[in-house]
Amino acid sequence: MFFSQVIGQDRIKQQLIRAVEEGRVSHAQLFLGPEGCGNLAMALAFAQYINCENRQTGTDSNGKVTGDSCGKCPSCIKAQKVIHPDIHYTFPFVKIEDKELCADWMKEWREFVLQTPYGTYNDWIENITEGNKQGNITAKECLEILRKLSLKNYEGIYKVQILWMPEFLDKEGNRLLKMLEEPPDNTVFLLVANDSEQILNTIMSRVQIVKFARLADEDVAQVLERDHQQPHNQAVKIAQMAGGNLQEAIRLLDIHEDANTAMIREWMEACYRQQVKQLFAWNDKFLKLGREQQKMFFQYCLHFFREVMLIQAGAGQLAKLTDAELKTAQGLGQVLGVEKLMGIIELFDKSIYFVERNVNGKIMMTYVSVTLLKQFQKNYQPTRPFYDRWAL
Repeated sequence: MFFSQVIGQDRIKQQLIRAVEEGRVSHAQLFLGPEGCGNLAMALAFAQYINCENRQTGTDSNGKVTGDSCGKCPSCIKAQKVIHPDIHYTFPFVKIEDKELCADWMKEWREFVLQTPYGTYNDWIENITEGNKQGNITAKECLEILRKLSLKNYEGIYKVQILWMPEFLDKEGNRLLKMLEEPPDNTVFLLVANDSEQILNTIMSRVQIVKFARLADEDVAQVLERDHQQPHNQAVKIAQMAGGNLQEAIRLLDIHEDANTAMIREWMEACYRQQVKQLFAWNDKFLKLGREQQKMFFQYCLHFFREVMLIQAGAGQLAKLTDAELKTAQGLGQVLGVEKLMGIIELFDKSIYFVERNVNGKIMMTYVSVTLLKQFQKNYQPTRPFYDRWAL
């Protein structure tokens, strides 16, 4: 992976390149950022760069530091194929009979990283298992990390340990504390995470935190246009729906806009007309969709209702909707106030969270649909956030 292949995050690229050139590479860093921001891709690019035998560095016309690995030396070639003997990988996995260490999953991991460097934990677990199994980083894997890092470098300048999703270390992560504090010479830990609150405090206190922001919509749209042949307007729309998550944007390419527009119109009409029977029939149809399709539909709903808020605020010229969507959005804007729209957006956001965690679909959709139905009652005024009353 090259720095040039990492989308956006220019400030962090410059920071990392400058640290290498000044000889002050931190031995333990936490690349912390939301899903789809590119922190894993950056870790791969950084590991390749620090071991490159012929690094390319300089400054651009604005005086900004630029640089990248050469891509031609033996170290770069191996790093790009995820087979470098001095770049080690640890990640959550499912323990089965003949696969008890990350090394046993390297074939699958290599394919995953090369194909989807912006992939999420759910993408990875669904790729290697069937059903709703939970990944973990075991005590045995932590001991394997210590064993590997105690060995001398094979051929690289640095020995690099990329630990993806340290949120899954649990208390077993305490086994790594001594190594994090005093690693062998020329050893670099790169932890890649999404949620700092799920990481042990003892680990957080021993790493240098590098914070990643969500990707800019412009950067995501550019990727969709260049690599996925999307028209500009469609690419911009999908980028806005994805909220800075490149992997989510790629997933949203599979959305059939016309079908979603029809679904949301049918759903909202049943709510507006207080047609409970039709509402539950719609729920049954929705529940036949797969989990990813359900999640994508809620993503679409989030985008759609944010545009409704723009229209209601008098900024309809900024709304990015098709003619069919615009007609439905204008109708909803006339009957729903700002407070209710904000509550509905919150409702969809939380629905995505619960879909990802495999809650009972019938219970969830009953609550969501009944809550929406109430919003169309003229005298109904929500007094607190919807999900304050939803205990799952």
